[in-house]
Amino acid sequence: MRVLRHLSWAVPLLLCGSWLFLDIREPWVGSYDANGALFSTAARNTLRYGLAATRGGQVVNAGRLTPERFRFYAHHPPGISLTIAASFAAFGVHEWSARLVPIAFTLGAAALLYFVATEFAGAWAGCFTTMVFLVQPMVAFYGRMPDHEAPAAFFAMALVACYLRWQRAERKRWLTAMCAAALVGLWYGWMVFVMPWLLLGYHALAKGRGWKWMLLPAAAACVGFTSVVGHIALIEGGLGELWGALGHRLGAQAGDRGAQGAFGLGAFVVRQATYWWTCFSAVALAACVAWALGPGRRTRRETLLVAVLAVWGLFPVVAFKQGAFVHIYYQFHLALPLALAAGLALERLRQRPAAGRRLTAVALLAIIIVVLEGSAKLAPIRAAKIPDYTRQFRVTWWLRGQTAPDERVLMVWRRRSSFRQLTYYADRDVTVVPDATSAARLWEQRRFDKAIEVVEDDAGVAAMRLMPRPPWPPPQPHRQ
Repeated sequence: MRVLRHLSWAVPLLLCGSWLFLDIREPWVGSYDANGALFSTAARNTLRYGLAATRGGQVVNAGRLTPERFRFYAHHPPGISLTIAASFAAFGVHEWSARLVPIAFTLGAAALLYFVATEFAGAWAGCFTTMVFLVQPMVAFYGRMPDHEAPAAFFAMALVACYLRWQRAERKRWLTAMCAAALVGLWYGWMVFVMPWLLLGYHALAKGRGWKWMLLPAAAACVGFTSVVGHIALIEGGLGELWGALGHRLGAQAGDRGAQGAFGLGAFVVRQATYWWTCFSAVALAACVAWALGPGRRTRRETLLVAVLAVWGLFPVVAFKQGAFVHIYYQFHLALPLALAAGLALERLRQRPAAGRRLTAVALLAIIIVVLEGSAKLAPIRAAKIPDYTRQFRVTWWLRGQTAPDERVLMVWRRRSSFRQLTYYADRDVTVVPDATSAARLWEQRRFDKAIEVVEDDAGVAAMRLMPRPPWPPPQPHRQ
């Protein structure tokens, strides 16, 4: 019996978790791989200059820098970059060693989700839940993306798991562990702040008594939030960039860099539905509906906990609508309630006494269908290569050949992009502007060593050239 129990968690983690390792060595050319390039650049700088020089901040320009030239990224906590730096120190600077960090957090979240499901319905429910979670394309692909979603999911599930153990064992060490998870988790993702407060509400509804103890992890989350914000203010000399990013994400601009027109509620709902259909299983959703509406025992505790995870997963989508409109992975945390409800539904189906083992076979068949659906939806996501990202590679090697590591480079490229891959692979301190007029203005404000122009035609990059020192001729009007 013990062997079967161990297989119930080992099999889904090994088989379904292996999807996270597909193409782990691939360059940063896939969907939203600009995040991988960004945090890898920050991690590499942490190793290159040390924590004392970077003060634990995320330095996101490249090349051979002096401290006064550091450009910090302050939109998110630095935990993911610092942990990738540790992975780089252990395994070398590679794409796969960067991806190991979010993969570890994703698998950790899956293991904690298994524990939560077994607390309510036993090992079969844990097995079903873990498999459903890991085969969702949202998790199988974006769960390996260096960003804040996977670590936030891990620490949120750590809070939930520690809470359940605290309720079962009534030992204060689990409450202490909740406080630690809230405090440390805030250094990886802002979303961790919400979970202790949701669990406080859960405890008040499910238990009633003793809810004041839950103020401790909520207070720890406040301390974590304050410490991260204070750290950002220290290295940035203020919070202007952070508040600007927050205001942007709360807005309704369709573009992520500059205004491209606003979107309305209808467009937002359609976009979210498209994202959901792309990265989640319709069969798993049907199982969730069956769990919520179908016959059978469904305890108040498990219903409330699924609701807590659902509210937590919906929070970034509803609160930061601009980010959710632009970035598909804002829905990442919805995989947690989806998997838990589906796993509980399949276990309830398996336990129905009327049909005996036949319903166990039906539950296993449903899992197989979820796996097949996930595989079919994952394939095009994995195969997609972003033209803008691959286009930067050609410029990268030319740039390295024309510049020295310590030079500050101004590049004129009529392209709208973050240029994070260019920065990471070229390993140069490069600033990109869209036209010569902007370049001339910026040249006067900063001290650059070289200026480079990239010219594109319909087929992509057509030419690259070193520009003479300004003044540059104004751009010629376009003629039809």
